[in-house]
Amino acid sequence: MTGSNEYQQPVGNALPGWQPCPRPERVVLEGRYCRLEPLTRVQSAGLWDAWNTAKDDRGWTYLSVGPFEGAQQFSDFIETASHSNDPLHYAVVDTQNSKALGTLSLMRIDPANGVVEVGFVMYTPLLQRTVQATEAHYLLMKYAFGLGYRRYEWKCDSLNGPSRHAAIRLGFRYEGLFRQAIVYKQRTRDTAWFSILDSEWPVIQQAFETWLSAENMPDGIQKQGLSQIRASLAVNRAKSDRHPVQIRALVESDFAAWSELWQGYLTFYNSQLSDAVTQLTWQRFHDAAEPMFALGAFNEQGKMLGIVHMIYHRGTWSASDHCYLEDLFTAPELRGKGVGRALIEGVYQHAQSKGCGRVYWHTHETNAAGQALYDKLADKPGFIQYRKNMG
Repeated sequence: MTGSNEYQQPVGNALPGWQPCPRPERVVLEGRYCRLEPLTRVQSAGLWDAWNTAKDDRGWTYLSVGPFEGAQQFSDFIETASHSNDPLHYAVVDTQNSKALGTLSLMRIDPANGVVEVGFVMYTPLLQRTVQATEAHYLLMKYAFGLGYRRYEWKCDSLNGPSRHAAIRLGFRYEGLFRQAIVYKQRTRDTAWFSILDSEWPVIQQAFETWLSAENMPDGIQKQGLSQIRASLAVNRAKSDRHPVQIRALVESDFAAWSELWQGYLTFYNSQLSDAVTQLTWQRFHDAAEPMFALGAFNEQGKMLGIVHMIYHRGTWSASDHCYLEDLFTAPELRGKGVGRALIEGVYQHAQSKGCGRVYWHTHETNAAGQALYDKLADKPGFIQYRKNMG
């Protein structure tokens, strides 16, 4: 989210009441199926036994430690880890038999900025793909957000498919790839970054609690999947938050409001255009000889909430024209309120009125929020764009 300073430069929204978060502590976090206990050497024997149920050492491939040569070496690691304050390790203990089945930690703890990462997720075969495995993540997330943290991170080797899948299932959003970020076990690692923000946590928390409920989990077997529950909750919340929006073609008198949103769009993509190009673009929208069009989203008071630009062109694969949706921008404070969806649906209607056979667009791979909407409204064919500027 952005605002503006006295020089009309875009800046992040102010947090006037912000205070550093408390550091997480060695506390017990109680759940229905498991609890998290501060890691101690006492738990090492049980954890070692649980790790020895594995058929091979593949569980250690993407961890920075292990495999261990024997119980003593493993116990020494647990002893060292138990005294660490960052990472701060917790054991995942089954409530039915009080056995420790795995560990995870809070790490890269940054109270000043309200950022913390979940890491060192060392789940033994007895914990993997169980309800306890998911509940452990929920308990740690709930603890961190309860302390006031604004951002909860997940990072993993980009080649670790199960870890990437787990992050998405748990509600994290993919943010991008840090190339050659780490060297570990004498090999290079590209790191995939994921996060959950405090603004996203209420829906994610409700989804966890619904998934873990007795109604959804009779005899420990789920009726509805976590991702399915979360998606349903998000749709219902979006509907309740949605503002009445009118979509119409922009007219000459809309220039000032359009220009403000257009500059916000360019800033979002770290771009600048000359006033001459901006004026030319605006003129083309109102030239009947041009295949360029602009629509705006307006509230009941007539305030412009978002803009979309499209260009019609012929294609070699069909007799009908294609519609390229080139630019889409919604006022930052209204994102997630249905404005972007309404603009895209407005483009669909415009294209249908002109007998167009296809609407398509691009977005940057880092635009995770946009992709979450686009995935619901269109297909993703998987083509990669190549570009060469000619002057």
